[in-house]
Amino acid sequence: MRENELIDWISQNVGKHPSVPLGIGDDMAMVHVPTGEVLLKIDQALDQVHFDLRTHSPAQAGRKAVNRCLSDCAAMACLPAAFLVSVALPRGFDVSKAKELFIGCRDAAAVFDCPLVGGDTAVWDQRLAISVAAMGASTGRTITRNTAEPGDAICVSGQLGGSILSRHMNFVPRVKLSRELIHGLRLHALMDISDGLAMDLQRLLSASKCGATIYADKIPIHPDAIKLAETDGKPAIWHAMCDGEDYELLFTISISETEKLKTLSLEAPISVIGTINKTSDLVFLDKTGAKIPWPEGGWEHGAMENREPQTVDKTQAI
Repeated sequence: MRENELIDWISQNVGKHPSVPLGIGDDMAMVHVPTGEVLLKIDQALDQVHFDLRTHSPAQAGRKAVNRCLSDCAAMACLPAAFLVSVALPRGFDVSKAKELFIGCRDAAAVFDCPLVGGDTAVWDQRLAISVAAMGASTGRTITRNTAEPGDAICVSGQLGGSILSRHMNFVPRVKLSRELIHGLRLHALMDISDGLAMDLQRLLSASKCGATIYADKIPIHPDAIKLAETDGKPAIWHAMCDGEDYELLFTISISETEKLKTLSLEAPISVIGTINKTSDLVFLDKTGAKIPWPEGGWEHGAMENREPQTVDKTQAI
């Protein structure tokens, strides 16, 4: 199958959507969005970086590529409105695998009623590369990461760490949860946890020009993080904070709003892990109230992605 044949097949299999009067087939697509702000995002997923075709199917790769982008929609509490996919296929990539890849992309976005409206295909002598661009529609106040306020409670959804055991390929973006939160609470700052809490929290603090006090025993540790700790000797708390690819939400609200959390029926549990400080200091406390070093680690392209834990005591911090 040649490129034009593949594009024709994609066009016939993305389906019709009421918000897309003009879809695949012209130079640009046309999408109707609700009145409000339009948010844009583009992200990449690379073979043997974000997925591995030696063990993962093309459908899994496509699904993760789209879900990574949709997680950023959740991070801004906006509704995914449409997406585009650009792929660089390895030379000799079987057409059945290419179809499976696009079906994975389509089905991941369909969970949120988000149509595929276009993209691009190419062939090269390298591994599979997928780029996904998403358009989100904000029907209310857009929540950013730079609006945390001193005295805020710092919250995370779900459980953290150990995603490499399978969750990094099978997660569902917290789009529904972010919409539940924005309708039930007065969110101050919001972002998703993709590179690890230890790194992503510092990004929120830097953007908001403030500091924080974090309680190690309040951080929700996933059983997978504990399982990894039993095999590699790193503390479970380090895995929870530094493994990355949790795709949970990190947000701040006023202390008074934390009482409302108990009354809301939410998609995932919420943990209050600390507070925002007026100073720029980042204070990390163990269960006795003693200061411990902030874990170093997290995902950063071009850096030492998963550095060894420093001096966090394995028994003390959990």
